[in-house]
Amino acid sequence: MPRDLLANPLFRADDLGVPIPDDLHAVSACLPLWAHNIGYEEGDPFVTDNLQAAYPRFHLHPIVQKLCDRFLNTDGQKGLPFASERCAQRAVEYVRNRGGGETRLVSFNDQAASGVVVRTEDFALLKQYWQHAGENVSSRVADQILSNISATATENEARTAVRQRVADVTDAATSDVFLFPSGMAAIACAWRAVSAIASGPTCQFGFPYVDTLKIQQRFPAATCEFLPIGSNADIDTLEQLSRTRPPLAVFCEVPTNPLLDTPDLPRLLNIADRHDMLLVVDDTLAACGNLQVLGYADLLATSLTKYFSGYGNVLAGSLVINPHGKRSQDLRTAINDDFEENLSDSDVVVLATNSQNHVKRTSTINRNAMLLVEFLSKHPAVESVFHPSIARKNYDNLKSANGGYGGLLSIVLKDAQNSTPKVFDVLEVCKGPNLGTHFTLCCPYTLLAHYDELDFAESCGVSRWLLRISVGTEPIDELIARFDRALMHGTRPSR
Repeated sequence: MPRDLLANPLFRADDLGVPIPDDLHAVSACLPLWAHNIGYEEGDPFVTDNLQAAYPRFHLHPIVQKLCDRFLNTDGQKGLPFASERCAQRAVEYVRNRGGGETRLVSFNDQAASGVVVRTEDFALLKQYWQHAGENVSSRVADQILSNISATATENEARTAVRQRVADVTDAATSDVFLFPSGMAAIACAWRAVSAIASGPTCQFGFPYVDTLKIQQRFPAATCEFLPIGSNADIDTLEQLSRTRPPLAVFCEVPTNPLLDTPDLPRLLNIADRHDMLLVVDDTLAACGNLQVLGYADLLATSLTKYFSGYGNVLAGSLVINPHGKRSQDLRTAINDDFEENLSDSDVVVLATNSQNHVKRTSTINRNAMLLVEFLSKHPAVESVFHPSIARKNYDNLKSANGGYGGLLSIVLKDAQNSTPKVFDVLEVCKGPNLGTHFTLCCPYTLLAHYDELDFAESCGVSRWLLRISVGTEPIDELIARFDRALMHGTRPSR
């Protein structure tokens, strides 16, 4: 029987590297101690060699690694598999644009997927594209390729169901919904679509998920204005900027990761409309159905890996066109010219099964998170709590009739440098990257997402000691008791 992570979470030191959840295709692995997270970022073999799974864009799943070893890796060369030849060609272009040398494409026995092989010294560049673009071969597809089974992507019942559910959540037509093998693949497609319409810089408004910014900074021909705080003052700056050199598009998250701020979308849209800029919104952290933001966006991107799936065993994403947005037909043409059905049948079937109960699951998560926020806001060991319910105005302007405030929150503890590692180490919830699962997850977000730029993150108001908590569906009294025990133990003075 799979391990019940609601009652028996993965948090102890000897859980290092165990898949989260207990599934061959889990998209996270346990990093139970603060030191393990540092070791992961520094490539400590004690940590990396124990990983039985990982978030697939950051660390290769063992099955994907086996595929690479069989078909791509040789002396002096290493490679990665991508979802299609077109995706592989984009990876090649990225490597060459970043100064890499010789590249080679490798086919997989007439499969749609295609590998890219580079010199060992250029592998870090190839891995960057793998991480940023998310156009990757999943562990299920890798398993099919290794087993010489055709990995298809057809218009089956599961794909139709997923597309319809995304349309229902976003208040869109199914013809406006495009599915991808990851949320970042949807963001990358959005960037390519707006870049196909016209040339020029984009603008990242607010502190974003790391790879959204990297796409706008590192992809060929990319230039980006970055307004990291996302405040009203930053909107004033955007207004001034737009009068002289308006960005082609503004990218933003609603709410932001990890501070859960909500930008003033109506005001952003007003500026975008007056200066003929496109607005690309990522609503992943709001959780399914809590917000209605398509009317304020030209393109709406969502990681379906998170709340829509809810079980942590499949990667997927969606991109939705606002048919009433400016230049919607141009965007539709650009996306249709670029788009491929790369979300495999093997993955979309799992996603369809997982998402059947997303409405009920999200409702429970909304309620639990609110109660945990209330508890943590009053706890003497907690300095700050970040959650959409705390600064509500902009969020409430977007909230759907039956929506809540989502299940993601972040905290910074008092005496954070001393207390945070101790609290994290004893906290009795699953500990690893990812969010939106039906079980609670906690991770030292800034450490994992910005380990090589911690000073930069702190300059943007994101503490290096921040803990990000994705609330699950556990009995709330039990969940609060777990946090109380950790906070009391971890902040107790040493003898």
